[in-house]
Amino acid sequence: MDWTDLIITVSTADVPAAEAIAGMCISRGLYIEDYSTLEEDLKLFGPVEVIDEELLKKDRTRARIHVYVSPEENPAEFQTFIAERMKAEGIPFEFDSGGVSEEDWANNWKQYFKPANIGKKIRLVPTWEAERDKGTQEGAAADSEGRKRLLIDPGMAFGSGQHETTKLCMELLEDYITNDTAMLDVGTGSGILGIAGLLLGAGSVTGVDIDELSVKVAGENAELNGVREKFTLVHGDLATDVNGTFSVICANIVADIIIRLLPDTGRLLAPGGVIIVSGIIDQRLPDVEAECARCGLRVARFLTDRGWCAAVLTR
Repeated sequence: MDWTDLIITVSTADVPAAEAIAGMCISRGLYIEDYSTLEEDLKLFGPVEVIDEELLKKDRTRARIHVYVSPEENPAEFQTFIAERMKAEGIPFEFDSGGVSEEDWANNWKQYFKPANIGKKIRLVPTWEAERDKGTQEGAAADSEGRKRLLIDPGMAFGSGQHETTKLCMELLEDYITNDTAMLDVGTGSGILGIAGLLLGAGSVTGVDIDELSVKVAGENAELNGVREKFTLVHGDLATDVNGTFSVICANIVADIIIRLLPDTGRLLAPGGVIIVSGIIDQRLPDVEAECARCGLRVARFLTDRGWCAAVLTR
């Protein structure tokens, strides 16, 4: 079964308006190729020894917005809808299209996601490997170690557990979760960190995300792991939609957003509590430390892996 990849090429300056127009007629999200900030983005990762020549040749002035249309839908209707509104807004554009295998679009990445032990207490298992893993682990080391199996299907939300930033967070959570922990997961994504907290024994977890799809996926994953009743999910903003205090606050995002959120996370931190932050490239840790100092916090501990850093913050 083939999907249609409807590609809209626009000036990079017109991406926000064109994205909004394309988003009006679909429910699955968009894929945007925009290389206008390539050099700046590469600097965030520090020295890069090898860069693909084709990547360096990419047009910095124009972006490509991909809209994926299923066989049950009418690509021509989508194209007409988008074209009319682009013209009404005075946005120059070009259309192109191609077939995309539904298997490639939805499932091929799954072949690279296998069960894995994280830290000392969690075994991460993708849902499509659950039965096979259960059979191979019976009586094996993972069971004898008493690891908790965390079933995850990230879908379109961030948080498969494969990325270093997520792994580092899960390792740190092991040392700070107790039976009376009230945990807040900021930018919960797939819900993986909140679920890990509950499997490690937390009394309750609140997950907040500005993306509605992420909140839905997190709820489904919590249900899979039998912890939905203790997992409160909030579709909204940390500053305005979350109240109370939490003994463990977790935020696996990026340095700039962590810095922006620190005043609010500090407000929500219970006495004696910790904030676990991740998604920080190691060169940005000093920037996070500087903002911590301004907010009355300090970096008490940190872990690194392949240039990524996760830190434990205390008052």
